[in-house]
Formats: sequence, structure tokens, C-alpha cells
Amino acid sequence: MMRIVYRILCYLVVPLLVGVIVRNGFNSFPITVTCSIKDYTGLDCPGCGGQRAIDALLKGKLKQAFYFNQLIYVYLGVLGYIYILFVETYLIKNKVFKQRFGFANWFVISFISLILLFFIIRNL
Repeated sequence: MMRIVYRILCYLVVPLLVGVIVRNGFNSFPITVTCSIKDYTGLDCPGCGGQRAIDALLKGKLKQAFYFNQLIYVYLGVLGYIYILFVETYLIKNKVFKQRFGFANWFVISFISLILLFFIIRNL
């Protein structure tokens, strides 16, 4: 029984923190950082607009989030998977999970290629 409660708590910590931030208003939790790549080179990096996209997502504005950064949904999907992998592997100590569901080399190469392609197309 305690193991089930521990597993549930491990998975709920981050969503609850996000819920607190959304409930109190994202503006009351200001994390405003300018992009160093954009500042020094004038080029939009693959993450540019991500902060505004997250803000739009937290406010429920899905189209606006996509407008700010077209890869935001891909990033969030991968980030969610990394979160599950982290919880199962390091908090719950599920050794089999990482072996069965860890990132395959082809996925990592495809993901990095997608980000590089997005960087090039975005700055044409």
C-alpha cells in the first residue's frame, strides 16, 4: 500500500507545482530571461519563444503557444517522457523500466535532427 502511495506522490509533485503556479498566476512567478543566442547573433534559436509558449499554454491559448514556438508540443511530449523515465528509474527504482522504455539511439538522433532543421528553417 505504501509503495502505491509513494508512486502516486512521485508522479504528482510536478503537476501540483505547475497547478500552484497557474492558480496564483504565471505573472506572479516571473522568470524572464532573454535568449543569449538571439542577443549575440540575431538568430532565433530552437527555444526562442518557448517561454511565451509555456505562458500561453498555462493560460489555455493553444494556437498562440504554437505561434510562439512551433516545436513546443514536441518539446513537452519529450519532457513528459523524460519525467516519467526519471520518476520510474530514480525515485521508484524500477530498473526494468529504463531498459525497456529508455530512449533509443534513432530517437535521439531524429530529435536532434528535427531541432537543427527547425533552427535552419526558422532563420531563412
